[in-house]
Amino acid sequence: MCGIAGVWRKRNPIGGGDLTDVGRMMQALAHRGPDDHASWNDSRLALGHRRLSIIDLSTQAREPMLTACGQGVLVYNGEVYNYRALRATLETEGRRFRTVSDAEVVLEALHHWGPDKAIPLFDGMFSLAYFDARATTLWLARDRLGIKPMSVAETPERILFASEDKAILACDDAARAIDAREITLRLAWQSRDSSSSLFEGIERLPPAGLWKITDAGIEKRCFWHVLDVLDAARIAGDTATDAEHMASLEALIEDSVGLHCVADTRLAAACSGGVDSGLVTTLAKRFRPELTAYVVDPRLGHSEAEDAERTARHAGVPLNRVAVDKDRFLELWPRTIWHLESDGWHASHACLLALAEQCRADGIKVLLTGEGADELFGGYDWQEASMRPWRPWSWPQRLFRSKARLARRFERQRHAPFRTSLAGDRGWDRNIVLRALSPELNFLQTKIFDRLEPVASLSDRAFLGCCLQDMYAHLQDLLNRHDRLSMAASVELRVPFLENRLIDFAIHLPRRHKYRHKQGKWLLKKVAEKHIPLQNVNARKNGFQVSNNFTTGTEGLLRAGLLRDVMKWPAASVEDLIGLARRDEPSRLRLVGMELFLRLHADGQTTGQLTEALRAAVRDAR
Repeated sequence: MCGIAGVWRKRNPIGGGDLTDVGRMMQALAHRGPDDHASWNDSRLALGHRRLSIIDLSTQAREPMLTACGQGVLVYNGEVYNYRALRATLETEGRRFRTVSDAEVVLEALHHWGPDKAIPLFDGMFSLAYFDARATTLWLARDRLGIKPMSVAETPERILFASEDKAILACDDAARAIDAREITLRLAWQSRDSSSSLFEGIERLPPAGLWKITDAGIEKRCFWHVLDVLDAARIAGDTATDAEHMASLEALIEDSVGLHCVADTRLAAACSGGVDSGLVTTLAKRFRPELTAYVVDPRLGHSEAEDAERTARHAGVPLNRVAVDKDRFLELWPRTIWHLESDGWHASHACLLALAEQCRADGIKVLLTGEGADELFGGYDWQEASMRPWRPWSWPQRLFRSKARLARRFERQRHAPFRTSLAGDRGWDRNIVLRALSPELNFLQTKIFDRLEPVASLSDRAFLGCCLQDMYAHLQDLLNRHDRLSMAASVELRVPFLENRLIDFAIHLPRRHKYRHKQGKWLLKKVAEKHIPLQNVNARKNGFQVSNNFTTGTEGLLRAGLLRDVMKWPAASVEDLIGLARRDEPSRLRLVGMELFLRLHADGQTTGQLTEALRAAVRDAR
């Protein structure tokens, strides 16, 4: 787990300014890799690497890493968990290794097989830059669901790339211009953070992005997409019994957790009171007997600590409670936005940073979490709600409706098939909004729904399609949050549910194995019943709740702020927006969070100054 940076010269050789910029980028990414740093350059390319040492702690595993022949160079951020199996295959084909690191396996696979063959074989989370001197070609790649980040900026003379936007902004010729359209999209609740930057001129590799850079320019493509791998006939033809699927799922999860426990450093689990992290914690104990667990314990409102304690006792894992009160929250909030490079739309963001900082203070470098299970196995209420509009087509309701009317309604509804669709019912105005906001994401829902045509039940198609859509929407926000805030504290966060075989298994499960008897994640919960307390398995899903009181009063920051100028709000409307933020916590988090972002990145204020401004706003509101 690391931070990577690079400069590619389109024409002229690498010069002193380029090397200085790589140094600046590495300094901006110091939090991602405090253990070591190094750089490398040739006539056209300069690379930098900040290292968080987790697998093979020796200096031999330092990056940038070169092949023995010197013709292949790699900087790499992440973990490829099947590296041992890949290494064995490469050794049978004559490759020899100098380290026991996964980075060298990634490099040798890329150099020996080529990126087109090697990268789809990688099972894990990664963003990487690989230079093949034999063809004078630079490759940039990101894992299939975008767990690890990669930002890119192109200028007339150079291509800059790094793990975070702030590294590119540290370069001498980088403009720190804010994209007002992106602000609008986020305020409109679009899922953008993982794949789009708030800074003009900075682009992010999409999930599964595979970019080839040569003298001819950038060739952009993806090596994996759910539309390309989804076999709807496999879902429709599924005849496996509950017991067979339970056995398969349990084996897959156990194997994935075992792979995710490989580390030459201390490892812990983020254990909430829920099913997903509880199951990961319990299974990880088998592979790492010394395992400890952490849970955030807010001093206001609902806390998951008691439920987490129940799971931890059951698993025999000591649990550390990380306390967060309002004063600590206001200290952390601006820092979360600095690292997220966005507005920080959920109050739990600050709590995740508090948890990661406590882990690091305790000497923990790796943290396991249960993220991804809700998207893959159907754990959200909006996925279940997506079935309801399709009930008129179910038996026997369709007997009482005109076939022609149902056909007309179907054609309208398939363009907004899910509960999360913007263009609901037949509102023409909403269709206009849909097209204007984020078409690359919003039109994906219809493509997914149509691809599921072999699934006879329209409500089943809607449920399954909503789960798949969430992989590119809601999950992207969560993965972006987890990477940025864990790495802010130099902690690697791993997500065992997002392993290649588990992804394939989950996207091909019929609805009856995801939602049954009014219960989401039905199959996963059946597996969990064997490992964690039934009280936790059967508890109502709450998500991570943080009291509204943590942010009450901060809305005063919008008065005489920067956001009103960027959005060109009339002065008379600002008080109305402050009133909205006062009444509605989600709006308060979005609006105040974006104000904090602008003050950090457009006005140059420090996180400490913003914490004091937040505290002052709270005092004034009393």
